[in-house]
Amino acid sequence: MPDPNLAATVHHSGGSYPVVAGWGLLDQLGDRLVDLGINSPAYIITDENLMNRYGRRAQRALQQRGIAAHCFVIPPGEPSKTNSLAQAIYEWLVSLRAERGHAIIAVGGGVVGDLAGYVAATFLRGVPFIQVPTSMAAMVDASIGGKVAVNLPQGKNLVGAFYQPQAVLADVQTLSTLGRRELSEGWAEAIKHGFILEAALVDVFEEHAEALMNVEPEISTEVIRRSMAIKAEVVSQDERETLGIRILLNYGHTIGHALESSTEYGRFMHGEGVSIGMMGAAKMAQEMGLLDQAVVDRQYNLLQRFHLPTTAAGVSVEDIRRAMSLDKKVAGGSNRWVMLEDVGRAVVRRDVPVELVDRTVRELVG
Repeated sequence: MPDPNLAATVHHSGGSYPVVAGWGLLDQLGDRLVDLGINSPAYIITDENLMNRYGRRAQRALQQRGIAAHCFVIPPGEPSKTNSLAQAIYEWLVSLRAERGHAIIAVGGGVVGDLAGYVAATFLRGVPFIQVPTSMAAMVDASIGGKVAVNLPQGKNLVGAFYQPQAVLADVQTLSTLGRRELSEGWAEAIKHGFILEAALVDVFEEHAEALMNVEPEISTEVIRRSMAIKAEVVSQDERETLGIRILLNYGHTIGHALESSTEYGRFMHGEGVSIGMMGAAKMAQEMGLLDQAVVDRQYNLLQRFHLPTTAAGVSVEDIRRAMSLDKKVAGGSNRWVMLEDVGRAVVRRDVPVELVDRTVRELVG
């Protein structure tokens, strides 16, 4: 019988995995792991803000199906994505005699998923990995596609791997406890999906902005599944970002990541950086004659309705420039820019004039 909560199936070089979203799924976690053939001890990685709320629920759901579950709790936030914290988790796993067949389960947002996935990819040369995203951004973006990493002081995600999970299981109900800022930053990634690949999804965001910000169950679950399906389709076509398809998902990220790293991950949440970066990319596309001003305005108005920032006053232009030069997508010394030609249609350009980039960044931080 088909799973009514299935949003998509990701196909990759090593097989495939389900991407599932539904209301109240967390309590079914044990059943779903058994269905995946996982019966051994499992190792839950979560953060201090989520442990009592969701980590314990996940642990109970596993124990009810006879799966022993241990928990490792990390400090919340981007500064936790370090090699030193990964080392602490390795040592914890060794102390518990973890084996290659035992699963690591990430219960949390993108930081938890990135760190837990990095550990899963490297411990014993790879152990089973399950994503249980509890933030909007993790559900629609970070948990899907197998990118796992830790940060270096010089930039985000500079050490990592492509390591696919065995499943992504998202309980949309967990979003109802998020603050408005956390919700907004997550919706930024889903809005991005619409602007680069599916114009009809942008229409849905414009029609239902208030309902989505209130996490009304039916429309929120539907939009999250649609956004997950877009991400799943892209990563299925271009698993390792070698064909020029997956890079489209980085719309807004060149400036966004630079804003995050140049402010030491303390001022902007990831989706907020992406939102500002989307505005920068759209303005540059308009100046290059690729994009109508009407689309720039439409994007701006929608980001505003989701309470997202569109400027970054006071950030150092030099720091942003330096961070962009370290971007993982730099090729031959120049940034590859994802730009819109229209709503739902994006392209990659390598010919964006340096003067235009500089001017745009100065406008964003002015």
